[in-house]
Amino acid sequence: MRPVFFLSLMNGAAWGGSEELWFRTAIWMSNNGYKIGVGCYNWPDKQERINELKKAGCSVYLLPNKKGLFKKLTVKKALNSIPFHEYGLTVVNQGGWEEILHYPFIDLYKKLPAYVILNHNYNENAVLSFSKQKLLQQWISGAKMNFGATQKIFEVIERKFSISIEKKETLVNPITFTADTVPGEYPADDTCTWIMLAELDTARKAQDILINTLSSAKWKARNWRLHLYGKGKDKEKLEKLIIEKGLENKVFLKGFTTDIKQALLDCHQLLQCTLIDAMPLSVVEAMAAGRPCVVSKVGDMPVWIEDGVNGFICSAVTVEKIDEAMENCWQQKNNWAAMGKNAFETFLKKYPQPYEEKIADILRSYIS
Repeated sequence: MRPVFFLSLMNGAAWGGSEELWFRTAIWMSNNGYKIGVGCYNWPDKQERINELKKAGCSVYLLPNKKGLFKKLTVKKALNSIPFHEYGLTVVNQGGWEEILHYPFIDLYKKLPAYVILNHNYNENAVLSFSKQKLLQQWISGAKMNFGATQKIFEVIERKFSISIEKKETLVNPITFTADTVPGEYPADDTCTWIMLAELDTARKAQDILINTLSSAKWKARNWRLHLYGKGKDKEKLEKLIIEKGLENKVFLKGFTTDIKQALLDCHQLLQCTLIDAMPLSVVEAMAAGRPCVVSKVGDMPVWIEDGVNGFICSAVTVEKIDEAMENCWQQKNNWAAMGKNAFETFLKKYPQPYEEKIADILRSYIS
């Protein structure tokens, strides 16, 4: 079989949900007879996963992650050491959609015998110079396929920059645990537990708007608790807001969890009323656990969530609209368990299984 190279350009953090697709597929393909190469940024917190790739037999090329004047030059040098010509396909992974437009990746597409692009987010407010719009068109047109976590990525690019994207498909990111064959047993606890699994970044994830919504007298009088999982730059801001609103006994910052499945099984619903998202992995994982979700009308969340059937949709991320959706949700408490079963059925229909094998089959069709 012709070899495949996975090149991840995500570098905003050591790891993210956008890394799971290529990482798990690379390991599966290497374990199943493919010659696999991997290029990614070298973070200390990524070392365990790098070791897993090497153990599976992948050839790993690390891009330097040093700060300073010569960072771009050192990355360029590392790129030049990668024998892309030896691979029948390069899978270019982006945490967002525009990493390929920055030096030293701008002309990389010219060196790749064949490539596909994985895009994981979009930006309605993005601005690109004419030269970068032209470059993006060249990257997109040259790709064997442009994959996106949501079709919204392509809609925004086409609308904002008049770029034609003829080859485009949606790929769902993999969940971080093994899905059961039946939905998880629904909690019998009388106290409603909501959870949110997201970076503590209010500009994107809007935890502050959610807290403000739940701080009214009406909500304070009800029997619920909210667990906010995750870490991020706005932790202190949210801590202060929780105290200011008198919600110390209802809203809890739980930090990062390595047992997402158990956190979901222990909750009644997942809340994902966010401002910026493509197709949040947390929503797919909640549905895999048999939990309904309350989501915003962002990205592909409305494609997965049918209002009143397997969850609820708020029409805008404002206190008024979140309250409206949450009130609708609260009045249907007796239906939550049934909605969770519907959410699980939706997961089974939309999620590719066995995941890595299905993704490998898709990629194999583009190998030159």
